Amino acid sequence: MLNKELIIVLLTISLFSCAPKPLDIDISSIEAEIKVERMEQELFQPESDNIIETHNYLLKKYGALYQLFFESMLGEGSVHDPMASTYLAKFIGNKDMQNFYLEIDTKFNDFSAYESEFTDAFKHYKYYFPDSTIPEIVTFYSNFNANAFPLGSQLGIGLDMYLGADNEIVKSIPTASLPQFIKDKMESKFLVADGIKYWLFNRFFKEDNHDFLAEIISSGKIMYLMDAILPNKSDAIKIGYTEAELTWCESNEINIWEILINEELLYSKDQKKIAQFTANGPFTKGLPEESPAMVGLWIGWQMVRDYVEDTGASIVDLLAETNHRKILKSYDPNE
Repeated sequence: MLNKELIIVLLTISLFSCAPKPLDIDISSIEAEIKVERMEQELFQPESDNIIETHNYLLKKYGALYQLFFESMLGEGSVHDPMASTYLAKFIGNKDMQNFYLEIDTKFNDFSAYESEFTDAFKHYKYYFPDSTIPEIVTFYSNFNANAFPLGSQLGIGLDMYLGADNEIVKSIPTASLPQFIKDKMESKFLVADGIKYWLFNRFFKEDNHDFLAEIISSGKIMYLMDAILPNKSDAIKIGYTEAELTWCESNEINIWEILINEELLYSKDQKKIAQFTANGPFTKGLPEESPAMVGLWIGWQMVRDYVEDTGASIVDLLAETNHRKILKSYDPNE
């Protein structure tokens, strides 16, 4: 016969195992039609041999995204310049560019697995935001400038940024042009999470003369949305860390918190100091070089998670809560 102490333990386990999981949702009835366009294929393998027709076709079809690609990523001047198609022809005919495209097409010719992941993610997105627009996914060659780029109703994905750190062409690019810390994260496993993250930051991040606390909690809210929309992705994938970098954060959470307190950073409006903890880089300035970049983003994520666990706030309630100190009160770095 079970003794009283064992019965209590079993009942406690049972209660916790049956506790509702707020992000465990049923999306079986959610419809989310994902449209994927392959701009890089239409650029390097155009249907027409007439470069003027190709240029005008891409501009008409992709609009602002093609203009951004042409003017900013390629640096070829105005997309409306009478010589634009000539510049485009020279770019497409460049041997190095052709080799880059072949690498991209070899790795991503079949995009169906990523399309399936995007579909699942945007079903979750539609569950929480039923009236929101689902973007058109546009893959393209970014000239090593952009992982993902939300623009209007389009979400551009720079496939060259996911060729892999061990890709021979990627390795051949000087680190002065493409820093090693960026190369190290150019893995296709991050592709979908990056796309969703950029889309969410573009839609929901609130930037209003932030102090440090407001900045990291606003970012932490986006990361909690990542929990909701990509429930099957690991924390490392969602934030863009290696597993070792994530482990470093988890092992040093108390130390990070003490530094923030001792340096009086929480309510600082010094944008330089804020950037040290939120900007991309080889590590977080102000912390040991073993740290990953953007540790402030990770801490803000933990604050928001603690707040939701403590209060049971819904996604809508969380996004509406603007009292950052109220969210901070739930945070326990010792957990």
